[in-house]
Amino acid sequence: MCTVSFIPTNDGVIITSNRDENSERGSAFPPVIENYGDYQLAYPKDPKSGGTWIAVKDNGDFAVLLNGAFEDHVKLPSYRKSRGIILLEIIQSKIPEQNFDEINLAEIESFTLILYKKNSLKECRWDGFQKHKKLLKVNQPCIWSSATLYPQHVREEREKWFNDWIEKEPKINQNKAIRFHQFAGTGDKENSLVMARNNNISTVSITSVEISSASADILYKDLKSGVDKEISFKIPRVNAKSSPFEKLKLNFRVAAIKAINWEYWPMHLVYAPMYIYWLYLSAKARSFFFFSAANPMRLNSGFAMENKSDSYKHLNKQFYPKTVLFANGTNAPELKARLADEEIGFPLIAKPDMGERGTGVKLIANLADLADYSRQSKANFLTQEFIDYKNEVGIFYHRLPDAANGKITGIVGKEFLTITGDGKSTMEVLIKKNNRYLLQLNTLKNLYGAQLEHLLPIGEEKILVPFGNHCRGAKFIDLSYMISRNLTLVIDNVCKQLPEFYFGRLDIKFKNWDDFEQGRNFSIIELNGAASEPTHMYDPKHSIFFAWKEIKKHWDLLYKISKSNAKNKSIPLMTTVEGLKLLKVHSEHIKGLSKI
Repeated sequence: MCTVSFIPTNDGVIITSNRDENSERGSAFPPVIENYGDYQLAYPKDPKSGGTWIAVKDNGDFAVLLNGAFEDHVKLPSYRKSRGIILLEIIQSKIPEQNFDEINLAEIESFTLILYKKNSLKECRWDGFQKHKKLLKVNQPCIWSSATLYPQHVREEREKWFNDWIEKEPKINQNKAIRFHQFAGTGDKENSLVMARNNNISTVSITSVEISSASADILYKDLKSGVDKEISFKIPRVNAKSSPFEKLKLNFRVAAIKAINWEYWPMHLVYAPMYIYWLYLSAKARSFFFFSAANPMRLNSGFAMENKSDSYKHLNKQFYPKTVLFANGTNAPELKARLADEEIGFPLIAKPDMGERGTGVKLIANLADLADYSRQSKANFLTQEFIDYKNEVGIFYHRLPDAANGKITGIVGKEFLTITGDGKSTMEVLIKKNNRYLLQLNTLKNLYGAQLEHLLPIGEEKILVPFGNHCRGAKFIDLSYMISRNLTLVIDNVCKQLPEFYFGRLDIKFKNWDDFEQGRNFSIIELNGAASEPTHMYDPKHSIFFAWKEIKKHWDLLYKISKSNAKNKSIPLMTTVEGLKLLKVHSEHIKGLSKI
């Protein structure tokens, strides 16, 4: 309950827990199997409270407990119930995660609970005031150390030991995991995985559970008595994996969807014929990067390596979400304090300050998730209040440098990836019914895990991806017919706040169209520059020929604007060497973001 590791294997997972306890507390009872309602539970039992710190169910679900949440806390004189009893109450339910959401934890000491159910791994924390929950990747090894015994720098050092061991160990089994838990460290008795301190706190036992498709095997080492115990029980084979034929059929369907619908083709394939026209414009401008003077006050005209935060500096705050810029690696206390200063609550949006096509954009549910995002980030990132307007559009705007007013050349509506329950189908089945959503299935499995097995009641809608990104499953609809004089005035007034901004696309969420046309109840989520695509071309009703026509139309505008600025404002166009270097750096940056 003080050090826990999770290791995926070819046929399941291995979970190992070290229990650090005061020597005055009695020895725990070795693991036993007991009946709890419809299930059997195997767990070692604490002699004082009758609870436990680790338990596995006969269907393969498990729960393991660590004392404390994020940081050490001040202990109260007494608590209503033992944390070990809370663990048993949660794990014995049919859906442990849901039980954690619903259970009353008032007057319960803070804890961290790791829940595993059918290829879904959740980190559930109770900090004494609020619940926090985070979905983890089941294919990624993890280690946790209790916040009540190990400060942050020690937890990070232990994580390094674990990662180094994982990297060096070719094939890990349960015995190797136990040896790591017994011998890892640098000789520092206070902080090695098996520890001993002068205050009579020491590691008293190691419990390891290996869950495979057929069984759950528990190995228990009592370090005080030297007694080992092993128990095992069979796991019923439910929800068997798809047959090879079914997988092949699904893969064929995915391939057919991508082949038939050009909107799913790789970007360079869509643009392949247009590169000839790009060369023509480059020859006219005598620069392969003829666009580089289009938006003079934006870095690289907004084509690459531009910070999103720079755009917001010039906008009236009423036009964009509350935003805070953070350095990657910012710790939880600072994240919490600065968000409180700006009155930004959860959920919120986190995204790289420099990114593209939705890469690294995440909806963050709580502080634990945000701290994890910060730790994994390779670059500075923005946090923004979540705008819950249901409508989102992308508006393509341009203004010739010598023109008094700008114009809208395209509007794209965005339908989020949303499923509607029929009362009998699981979320996964509903996803598979829609060709567009099927392409996102693997991503959604990583995101939602076992939740995709839940049934949605009839008529209940669930937005699975609250982002208007085509590559994240959103459907793009051409709404250019809704361009109006009023809307053009609203967008023109906003864009004129940006110094020398002449070409780009604004991604906007809004309450309703009438208010939007009057300049009310909307928020600019993203502001793109010279790299902007006329995304209304991705409407499924449009052909690839329509797309090429729209690309040409907007490249002509880009060329005309950039050429005018270069000539009249003496702005030199980017050289080939500069441009190629920029693209290389930008590509490396985006690759780093994809790992978040």
